[in-house]
Amino acid sequence: MNAARVRVRLLWTAVLLALPALGAALPVPVPPVSAMDRDHDGYPDALELVGADRARFADWFASVAESQYYGMSADWKPDTRDCSGLLRYAYFNALAVHDAAWYRKFRYLPPPHTPPVRAYHLPAPLVRYSVFRVAPGEYRSDDVKMGRLVGRTTVQYLIRESMVFVSRDPARARRGDLLIFLRPALASYHSMVYLGGGLVVYHTGASVAEGGEVRLVTLATLMRHPDAAFHPALSNPNFVGVYRWKILE
Repeated sequence: MNAARVRVRLLWTAVLLALPALGAALPVPVPPVSAMDRDHDGYPDALELVGADRARFADWFASVAESQYYGMSADWKPDTRDCSGLLRYAYFNALAVHDAAWYRKFRYLPPPHTPPVRAYHLPAPLVRYSVFRVAPGEYRSDDVKMGRLVGRTTVQYLIRESMVFVSRDPARARRGDLLIFLRPALASYHSMVYLGGGLVVYHTGASVAEGGEVRLVTLATLMRHPDAAFHPALSNPNFVGVYRWKILE
């Protein structure tokens, strides 16, 4: 074999050896996220959690909500501190990337029992931070643009479009579920986060100037609340019931 052929063979050998490495370096195309909403609940399937992620979200959601009882995080803005604000804050942080900077936000975070959600983190596919539905109908690609999916809303809209009814029996509540009450004197709704073990956490709804705070109580204590509208009992017509986030159903 002459010298020219040897050089050609060596060159091709080098190219062939380099091919796997070159292939590994090429970007892998990411398929577009489907906007399909097969159950017609207003949320694209890509946002709905399945399998173990359902319990993971509920667990982290409850832990973040409880953490605000021990000390409200600085990034929970004062003008959003009310009962629905606690739900939104815990929801966003349950889906956040839980790195060292994230943990530093909390004075005390009750350790969740599960790993974080694996399916996705915020900003969420298709909708980014507009994760709360405020209008009926199945998901459409212009929902965020048209204001049918938003990043901030009230308990009234949350229970109507972002949650599903579970039961009026508080014994059916699971960790991360919501207990909803009607406040007849104010013609509004009030929400509490069920932590499991007969415990709930909630913001009183009053502003910072009015002394609003986060409280952690047992259902048994709540049954002794001086205002019977807050008794979590079947006999209380103002107890709307137990609700669950749509992305978990």
